[in-house]
Amino acid sequence: MLPILLCPRCRSQGVFSNVRAPRCSNCGLEPHTTIPGVLDLIDVAIGGEPTAANTEQRLMESDLVARIYDRFWRPTFVRMLAGKGAGAAVGGLSGELFIHKHSLALDDRPGPWLDLSCGPGAFVRALAAAAPGALIVGLDISRAMLEVAAQRASGYTNVVLVRGDAHALPFVDSAFGGVNNAGALHAYDDPELVFREVRRVLRPNGVYVGSTFAEAPSLLGRLTARAAGIRRFEPGELRAWLQRIGFADYEDVRLGGAIVFRVRRP
Repeated sequence: MLPILLCPRCRSQGVFSNVRAPRCSNCGLEPHTTIPGVLDLIDVAIGGEPTAANTEQRLMESDLVARIYDRFWRPTFVRMLAGKGAGAAVGGLSGELFIHKHSLALDDRPGPWLDLSCGPGAFVRALAAAAPGALIVGLDISRAMLEVAAQRASGYTNVVLVRGDAHALPFVDSAFGGVNNAGALHAYDDPELVFREVRRVLRPNGVYVGSTFAEAPSLLGRLTARAAGIRRFEPGELRAWLQRIGFADYEDVRLGGAIVFRVRRP
């Protein structure tokens, strides 16, 4: 883990020597250790604690939402915002989870793998089980989500959880063989900045698999999305955006009003 870390303050690499008590040898930053099992790389001394910009982001900081997220919260809102097709099952898994795992092609390229905006860790655990010999890094900005993720992933020896900002990833260039980004794109303040960061931390031929909402099938879904500050993306918009940033081989699958896309860094 230590060789791929980037100091969030001075943006230097190779400066952490002890993951249990990390300290940047260049600028002296000492990451928080207040969340058991999580390396906190949010630099609160410079920028303070991140503040939620919309309702969606504030809900993700709720302890209650974090604990019911996988079983109740996410399935309910996915069906509300994307329709019943988004919850279809494939191979005993949700359609979205099945597509994410297979689109990443874990068997075809080496890790490590990044689960970006990992929430309470459902995809982290699925990736860790599917690639037991590879490092799986789960990153989120929510303390509440990471606390739950750490508890539920405690039995996986190949998982490291990091608190960080998707807009300024605390990892070196070309660190990962693949990045998974399930159901978070619509909540970012600046999606383009996240796209650029994902491309930066991917190694050549690395893959980026994400999912987001394309359209609301009902008036209730559209009103809910508007109230929560949820942005929607059309496939053509995503394709053009990602290609302009430098990704290649765009492909996508529709699940009701949701979309799962896959691109490659050339």
